[in-house]
Order: sequence, then structure tokens, then C-alpha cells
Amino acid sequence: MSYTKHASFFISGLFVVSIVNAQSSQLSIPSAPIATPGQCHALVNVPAKLLIKELPIEIKSAGETIEIIPAKYKWVEKKILIADEIKTLEVVPATYKTVEEKVVIEPEKKQLEVTPAEYAEIQKKIKVLPATDVWKKSANNAATLSQEVMRLIKKPAKYETVTVEKMITPPQVREVIVPPIYTTIKKQVLDKPASTREVVVPAKYKTVRVKELVKEAQKIRKPTKAITKKVVQKEIISPATLSWQRVPCDADLNKENIIAMQKGLKKAGFNISIDGKPGKGTLSAIEKFQEANNLSKGAITIETMKALGVKIK
Repeated sequence: MSYTKHASFFISGLFVVSIVNAQSSQLSIPSAPIATPGQCHALVNVPAKLLIKELPIEIKSAGETIEIIPAKYKWVEKKILIADEIKTLEVVPATYKTVEEKVVIEPEKKQLEVTPAEYAEIQKKIKVLPATDVWKKSANNAATLSQEVMRLIKKPAKYETVTVEKMITPPQVREVIVPPIYTTIKKQVLDKPASTREVVVPAKYKTVRVKELVKEAQKIRKPTKAITKKVVQKEIISPATLSWQRVPCDADLNKENIIAMQKGLKKAGFNISIDGKPGKGTLSAIEKFQEANNLSKGAITIETMKALGVKIK
């Protein structure tokens, strides 16, 4: 709880504590109260007095609903046409027979035939190496003081006998007639030409299970009632004011009474420590308790302490 003014003074021999909230500075400050000696008072915010009413509010107007009763069906067997009767023309194919036929595969032709030339074999002596002079070492190995003895020898020419062919009759050309060549083949010839005839393809049916409507779907209209809800309405019957109210003096704010208040706050649902100290958590919980119970705010009043279960004279 935050305050802007705090004053302590004696009135008619009484010790009075004055606490003025910044938000109440616009309200008129009342005169000091008539008090019993030894009591302490403080200037606090007295909340407005409210008249609480419960008003029924229509949150949903009356109307109607429509219930649909589905149509009823039954399974039946039904013959379904799946292919119409068709009249078509069918082609009767032609028939053929096999016959043999002699066919020229190579015609008669004239061709030139060559009679080759005639040859006779003749032996012929051919010189393949002429006569030469060759130096040859002496067979007796006669030698001078510094050289071997060489002797000049006459080496005769070398001949080879070969067989050669000599034409005795030149080649001749003559005309020759080659007769034609035949083969016998088998072939198919038309025996009976193709024709047409009318063919009737009957209609096709299939038996299937189908759903048949027994009863049409129905709509049933039903009226609905309006839905109301009770709303709490608060009406101010007297405005908020500043008032001098009795507050605990230092002797009354002892550890025992603080623990009693903390227990009362715990019972009211506030999560605080019960340690006998008026810490920040305890003071914040007291202020919220005062708001919830429409008690005067701005100080810990005797009224608040009694509401929390503290027995104080």
C-alpha cells in the first residue's frame, strides 16, 4: 500500500494517526473524530455502499429447432439393362484353294564362253651369277716377313635351269545358249468371294441390389424456450468517502495479532508466509482482502483485523 501523507498527532489527549491516500485528495477531509483515550485513528477510504441485485437477462431468445427424420429405404433386387440389343453385319470371309504353277525363275540367255589358250613347257638355262676373280689365301700358308700369301683364282659363272610355258594355241571365244530354269510353286487362289450376313446380339441384363425409397424424409419443427441468466447488478446507494476509523496502535500490531491476520488471509485463499512480520506480501494480501470484502482501505483498520479473525478490544 502506498501513501502520500502520514501524520501523527494528539487530539484531546488522544494519539491519532492520519493517513491520506493520493487518490482521495479530491474528497473533503472530515473533522477529527471523538475518540476514547488510548485509541488510534486513521483517515481511510471508505468504499461506496452498493445495492446488489440479481437481474434475469435473456441470453438466448425463444425460437424453434427443426429435427430431420431421415427417409427410409429397403434393399430390393432389380434387373438392370447394361447393353441394348444390337443388329450388326457380320462379314463371311472369302475361301481360297491351293494350286500348283510352273514359274520361270531364270529365262533363257546367251552367254560367251572362252576356251583358254594352250601352253607347252620348255626348259631354259639362265645365268644367275657371272664369272668372277676371287683372291684366296694360300693353301700352303706361305708367308713373307710381314704379309700372308694370297692367290688369284678364276670363279666360273653360275647357271640355273627353269621351266617356262610357251603358248602354242591362243584362247578362243564362242557363243553358248543357256536354257531357262523353272520352279513349281504353290499359291492360293480365290475359291469363294467374301459376303455379309445380319447378326443379332441380344440385350444384356444384370441383377443388382438397390435401395428403394419406402418413406420420404420428414421435418419436425419444435419450439425452444428462451434462456435467461442471472446477472449481478451493483447500484451505488452512497458514494465513497474519507473517514476517520479506528486502527491498531503499536501495541496492537504485535507478533501474535500479525500471525492471526496471516492465518486469516491464508484461510481466505492468499498464499503468504505465516511469520509474524508485516512484510510486503502480507500488506498486499490485506489490501486485496479489503477490496474483496468492501472494507475501508488505506490502513489496517480494526474492522479489517476483526474480519480476519483477530480478537481485539
